[in-house]
Amino acid sequence: MTDKSALKAEFERLHGYWSDVHDQALAEDPVFFNDYLVMARAALDAGHLEPKLCDLVMIAASASVTHLNGDAVALHIQGALRHGATRQEIAEALQISSVLGIHSYMVGVPVLFEEIEANGQSVDAAFPLDEKFEQVKSAFTASRGYWSDQLTAMVRSSPAFFDGYTAFSSTPWREGTLAPVVKELLYVAIDVSTTHMFEPGVRIHTRNALRYGATPAQVLQVMQIVSCLGMQSFLLGVPPLRRAAA
Repeated sequence: MTDKSALKAEFERLHGYWSDVHDQALAEDPVFFNDYLVMARAALDAGHLEPKLCDLVMIAASASVTHLNGDAVALHIQGALRHGATRQEIAEALQISSVLGIHSYMVGVPVLFEEIEANGQSVDAAFPLDEKFEQVKSAFTASRGYWSDQLTAMVRSSPAFFDGYTAFSSTPWREGTLAPVVKELLYVAIDVSTTHMFEPGVRIHTRNALRYGATPAQVLQVMQIVSCLGMQSFLLGVPPLRRAAA
């Protein structure tokens, strides 16, 4: 299908928005635009997630600190609103995405511990375990509903900092309206994103999503939707290409 009006209509049906950038992308290469829609249709029409949740997945992935595509965030917010998402639900998706920065700490602390030992020093001496460890672990488990081995070193290194992370990451769980399973699916989205690919997080949050009642097909659809975000490369590049080649 290369009829431009039909391609535009199909894109709007799937995504709930349209922009001048999409006009330019469609004009530049209708065949490629159609082929993207074949992929997007398989992901967005799979039927395992309601349309507004598909939008929230794209908002969270596009807004994450490893992606930061403001234009895409704005467009996906339009789509989410048109598909019935509330302002609070969209804000909650952004809050969930905001916690991704903690992975710098999660990756870095174990390396620090290994290098302390390689240098002939004692991790126990540098970061002794005390009663604060159990207090902080209990607080996190109570607010977030899980614990993992990856978190242990983080708490040990600085209970105060981990306490801060617990507060920061728990706001959506304390104040939000999205179901726990939806929250976990959004964590899967930001961790599996091509700009992050954080396998420990994908594993933890896939496990949590299944525990909260997600079906395997729902988790898979999240991964398919995030995989479609590669189209943003074409959308980003076409306008300057058309200006330069005019």
